[in-house]
Amino acid sequence: LERQVDERVITWKRVLVVALLAVAVACGIYLILDLTGGKSDETPGALVPPDVTIPLPPSPSVLGQFRSAAVVSNGQPCADIGKEMLARNGSAVDAAIATLLCDGVCCLHNMGLGGGFLMTIYDRASGRVETLNAREAAPAGAFPDMFAGNPTLSTIGGLSIAVPGELRGYQAAWERYGKLPWAELFQPTIRLCDSGVPVNEHLAKTLQDKEEEIRRSETLSKLLLHADGALPKFGDKIRMPLLAKTMKIVAESPKMADELYEGTLTAGLVNDIHAAGGIITTKDFADYRAKWRPPIQARLSHNLTLYSVPPPGSGLLLAFILQILDGFVTEASSEVEVTQRITEAFKHAYGRRTDIADPDFYNISQVVTDLTSPEYISAIRSKIVDTSTSEDPRDYGGHYDVLEDHGTANIVVLAPSGDAVSVTSTVNLLFGSQFVSPSTGIILNDEMDDFSAPAITNYFGLPPSPANYIAPGKRPLSSMCPSLVVDSNGDVRLAVGSAGGTKITTSTALVTILNLWFGKSIKEAIDHARYHHQLMPMIFAYEYGLEKDVVDSMRRIGHKVKRMPVTWRSCVTAIAKNGSTITSNSDNRRPGRSAGF
Repeated sequence: LERQVDERVITWKRVLVVALLAVAVACGIYLILDLTGGKSDETPGALVPPDVTIPLPPSPSVLGQFRSAAVVSNGQPCADIGKEMLARNGSAVDAAIATLLCDGVCCLHNMGLGGGFLMTIYDRASGRVETLNAREAAPAGAFPDMFAGNPTLSTIGGLSIAVPGELRGYQAAWERYGKLPWAELFQPTIRLCDSGVPVNEHLAKTLQDKEEEIRRSETLSKLLLHADGALPKFGDKIRMPLLAKTMKIVAESPKMADELYEGTLTAGLVNDIHAAGGIITTKDFADYRAKWRPPIQARLSHNLTLYSVPPPGSGLLLAFILQILDGFVTEASSEVEVTQRITEAFKHAYGRRTDIADPDFYNISQVVTDLTSPEYISAIRSKIVDTSTSEDPRDYGGHYDVLEDHGTANIVVLAPSGDAVSVTSTVNLLFGSQFVSPSTGIILNDEMDDFSAPAITNYFGLPPSPANYIAPGKRPLSSMCPSLVVDSNGDVRLAVGSAGGTKITTSTALVTILNLWFGKSIKEAIDHARYHHQLMPMIFAYEYGLEKDVVDSMRRIGHKVKRMPVTWRSCVTAIAKNGSTITSNSDNRRPGRSAGF
């Protein structure tokens, strides 16, 4: 008997050792990918782990579990700031604004006061859903071919800057839904700027990758580099006293955001932009308004309703993708069938993406009618087959080039009242225009690059979309689609959004599908290896972690497949509610945080 017990103990020890070794190997693969800067699939001679044959273990991200409320942010200190606002009986919008202000300094390379956002807001008591468009706008002096002959001007310097909408948007949201004093929303971030913003892993890696550009920009160098010229490292702090001063003025003045748009800060900011080669005027700032718009709605199975942002955001495309796939991908389908059907839905959505633009400047009524029509959705679904694909963009409605967009950060909030907010903010490319206003400390966007430019055809011979050409006051097309899913009882089932440029819409769709239709926890849905197809380039792009048999099957179906490096990332933030249980997760692909109570 003792010998049998000893043998069992030895056997269990061996099992434990094998399990620990498996976890160590998986963590080692993650470490290899991170330490190689995401170049493991592209750098000759680098270590390239093969595609996996079994699912990866869970990521290190934490699944938040709460009873009353939750906040998820991209910046690590920021979710706690949002939680603090809710604990003071602030509204979901109060928490969202306070969190965004913090994210704007902790993720200053992705978003901030010099950018703009799209927001979806749910009021539980009334059942009302509204969206707020605070996207950046082209200045009055802008024209369609203003970057002809020098496209770099659309990404770097003063001419790339569109009129920021961030602060005017915060004020518009607060005036309608705020409960706490305006100034209270700014105080935690002002203290952070004064004491020093901690450099997290993601920011440290971005600073390293963008060191050459940072040193080339006098204003970025002054803001970001240490006094001895050294680049900040993980764990260092970046002080922003000038931005703190600007925030104090906006927080304490009865004019609030108007101090930036037609107040004491305006002339200095406009002069800074002109000195950098920009054309924005004081009138452009004074004329800017955030716009309230009704949401895109889509009825889904199980009596759920999706709400998202209308054009120029991509909520319409997200709704189109989900309605194509509702009932078409189920747990009874094989993983290859699911992947193929989702990928083909992506391709059809991105084919029609080129018809979408700012509806205040371009008639998009036909594409809206099509993408919301049950008959049209059914017709598209019938075109999807499990055994083949097409390499011609025209087969998917693609008549124009697909424009890339970039950057962003997304935060989600669920308040004890049941109110919810999902909001995505951006300065476009990393560090926006690479110009910091010397009078305000604000990093300004390069959102003019999100417009299409005439007379440039792509590899397929397709021209840019006239729908997205530059016009004075126009807001460019965006992949951002901050969304909420509400059940028949009026409870929020899912608050979700993503960062990651053109991958935003597909990432948001994948997480929504996995959580709502495949029963995965919100962490499992976010951890899941992602894939993406935007029609142009004609590539099925996927992350390390998608299983080899799926990849091989997609290749056999006829897709060109490419495993992308770690730097090719989207970052989803989400809150799910099932009964009385609230769960939340910040994507392991970027070091954010969730908090709640």
